[in-house]
Parts: sequence; C-alpha cells; structure tokens
Amino acid sequence: MNRLNTLFILIIILATIAAYANSLHNQFVWDDEDWILKNSTIKNPQEWSKLFTENSIQGARKGSNFYRPLQAITHGVDYLLWGYRLPGHHATNIAFHALAAIVLFLLLGRVFSQNMAFLAALFFAIHPVHTEAVTYVSGRADPMAVLFMLLTVLLFEKNIFLACGAFILGILSKESALIAPLLICVYLAARDKKIDYKKFTPFIFIIIVYAALRLTILNFTGTIPENAPKAFFYVPFYIRLSTFLKTLPVYFKVLLWPFGLHMERDIALSYSVFEPQSFLGLLTTGSLFFFGFRFRKSHKFLLFSAAWFFICIFPNSNLFPINALLYEHWLYLPSIGFFVIVAWAINRLLGKRQLKFIAVLLALCLAGFYTWRTFERNKDWHDPISFYESTIMYKPDSARLHNNLAMAYADAGRNDDAIREYKKAIESGDYYAQPHYNISNIYLNRGDYASAVKELKISIEIDNNFLYSHESLALIYFNQNNFEQAKKEALFIIEREPQNKIAREILSKIPYLTK
Repeated sequence: MNRLNTLFILIIILATIAAYANSLHNQFVWDDEDWILKNSTIKNPQEWSKLFTENSIQGARKGSNFYRPLQAITHGVDYLLWGYRLPGHHATNIAFHALAAIVLFLLLGRVFSQNMAFLAALFFAIHPVHTEAVTYVSGRADPMAVLFMLLTVLLFEKNIFLACGAFILGILSKESALIAPLLICVYLAARDKKIDYKKFTPFIFIIIVYAALRLTILNFTGTIPENAPKAFFYVPFYIRLSTFLKTLPVYFKVLLWPFGLHMERDIALSYSVFEPQSFLGLLTTGSLFFFGFRFRKSHKFLLFSAAWFFICIFPNSNLFPINALLYEHWLYLPSIGFFVIVAWAINRLLGKRQLKFIAVLLALCLAGFYTWRTFERNKDWHDPISFYESTIMYKPDSARLHNNLAMAYADAGRNDDAIREYKKAIESGDYYAQPHYNISNIYLNRGDYASAVKELKISIEIDNNFLYSHESLALIYFNQNNFEQAKKEALFIIEREPQNKIAREILSKIPYLTK
C-alpha cells in the first residue's frame, strides 16, 4: 500500500470520527430497549448460543422474525466491556462504519482511479443519511453486514474460502447480505473480468442452506403478535412495483439534499406507474440504465452505479413483500452507487488543470456540508425525548412513536404528558400491547389499581403472549389476596417461561398464605 493510500485511509477515519463525535454520549433510543437494555440473552455469555436458535430479541421477551445472531453478540460484547456506558456502544458502531468505508475505498480503487475511490468512500463515511445506521446503536446491522459484504467482494478473486467466511458473517449480521454474490458480478463486470460461475457454487450452497433453515426451524414468524403490522402480501404486484418507483425520488432527494431526515417514513400506495412521482422514478431508472449501457465502454461508472444501487435496494423494494415501504437506513449500501457518480464528477474536474482548484474547493465544501448535517442530525438522536419529538412531527399518526414518546416522558417523571401520549398511541392504532401495559404502570404508581387492571386486560387481549402484562396482573392479584387469579396468571407465565422469578415466587408463597 502506497503512502497516498495510507493518507486517504487516515483521512477517512478522522472524517468519520469528526462527523460522529457528538453522538458518543447519545442515550439508548427506539429498539435499543429490545436489543440491549431488556435483552437478558446478550448480557449472559453462557446464553449466547441461544442467539443462533431463536429470534434476536427473544431475550427481551419480544416476538420477531429477526435472525441476526452476530449483531446480537456484538451488543453482548459491548455490554460486557462497557455495561450501560454509552460511548463504548457508539464507538463500536463508528468503528464498523469506518471499517466499511475503508474496505469500500480499497474495493473501488480496483475499479476506478485512486482519487475517485477516495472521494466516494469519504462521502459514504460522512453523509447524514447514514445516521440511522450509525448513530442509532441498534442500527449496527447495516454497517456490520455491509463491511462483510464488501470484504466478500474484495476477497473473491484471491481467496474464495475467506470470501465465503465473510459472506456467512454478513448474513449472520443481516439478512440482506444474501445479495453479495450479485455485487461480485457487478464488480467483475466493471473490471472487464470474465465471470467464472463455477466459483459461485459455495455461495449458492450457503444460500440454499440458509434459506432452508430460515424457512423451517429458524422461521420465527409465529412469535410475531397477531395484531402487528403485516407484510404487504395483500397488495397486488403491480401496485407494489408502482409504489417502489414512487419511493425512488424520495431516496434520491435525501441523498442530494439531506434535510428533514427522520424515522418512520410513510408513503401512500401508488396505483399506477403514471402517477407523477412513480413516473419520475421510472423515468430516472430508465435514464440511468439507458445511458449506462449506451456509454458502458467510455463511462463504466454510470452502469456500475445504477446496477449497484438497484441490486442493493431490491431486498427492500417490496417486490417481495415486507412490512414497511421506506426507511432511510435502507440506503446504507445502495448509496454507494450515488457517491460513485458524485466522485466521478469531481474527479473529472480535477483532471482539468484550469478547474482543479474549483474541484478541490467543491470536494471540501461538500465534505463540510455532509459533516455539518450529520453533526446536526446526531442531536436529534441525543435522547428519547429529543428523538421522538423530532420524529413525530413528520408522522403524527404513528402509534409506535406516541407510545415511545410517552415512555420517555414517564421516565422523565412527566406522567401527565405520558398519559396523553399513550392515549394518542391507542387512538392512532390499537394493535400494540405496550401502550396499555405502560399506561397501567402510571396508574399503579398513582394507586389506581382498577384502571391498571383494566389496561392490563386490554393489553393481553391484543397480545396474550405479552408476559409483562401477565406479571403485573399476577402481582396485583397476589397483593390483593386474590390468590386464585394470581395463581392462574403465574401458571400461564410458567408454561412459557419456566424459570420466571416473579411467577415462581408467587406460586411458592400461595400455599402458605392459603392455609
């Protein structure tokens, strides 16, 4: 590695640290509760083996079809090292992100010029759209998976065994890493290399084994609450296709002009590709591929960028139904295609002597702009209240946001504000057990047991496997000497969690109190 490469890597590392430095003391937010704070499995190394056989947030007693054992283990390692000290958890995210940017630089350096590879990797490292994957501790799956995917591509030609190892680590970090073999094809085509499909045999074998396991013994869809939002299977394919095209202008907008970034984005279904926004997405897609093929010899970057972007966005396109339409962190890997185009434009100016100063100034201004926007976006993620208040402005009808904001208010002692938000959560969509459980805790603290029991019963009507509500009911009944109901709730819990301490203690005391 020459000195200039070493310098470029050092700049990428320092720029990444500078952009995310003010996130080090940000508090845990959003799903950090399920992945870290309440996840008993990640906190006990002796139980880490369970992460390979159950859904990733089972340790928080939550149902999901997430299977990301490697991500969960990194949270466990962080917990062992730092406990709940925030800088350590954030530093791990920043490290994975910086490593992904470095590997991207090395990878692009094999396809394009050194300057172009550096600029694309630098912009990738500091663009604010990636805060959803880097600043947010539980967003770690994206930097991890992308790091291992890029390593898979980088190692493919030299060491197929290491490439397969990186591929396995990628899919254990996040399911979308399954597309890595397609990126190898894009990479080889950009280098004008002949593709030896026999070398893909081990990858195909890994994919078949993974798919077989995920569709059978590692399929956790049965743990998801019945009333939770479902994948868009009920929507006809042409509507999903049209809606995907409608999301593309949104993605391009946040890449070009990264203001108004937020979680819980929503977009109305599109019923025709001729709707203005959908048609714009279709026109942009068609133009990219038309000009990409037209100039594939003289300007190979364009076809590379288009193919990279659309292959990487495909898993989240809803062409195969998933339970959401649009998230900013879905751009983490696809955005590389965008940064390659930006890097090419600046590099082209660098090649003209009279425009070199302007090119350098433009690169510095763009890097400064991205860093500033990332720095500002990190502030929204500072604590649960700042995060949910900044997000709910864009999605005032989100039950999940109102519930989580209410929890943040309750933790801050703002109980009246909390009750107001819990009620808004219920009004927005009464398909979550958590708002009723959470509001019951406020009633309990106020000594209003009747209201608490009412909310807890509603909670278990929505999700009978939400054991926190059963625990609260068992304790209330026990303390009110209603031992029959307390025993009933405790037995229900024991059937599902044989080692549950609350239920076992209640069952052990009842015989003595009823003599």
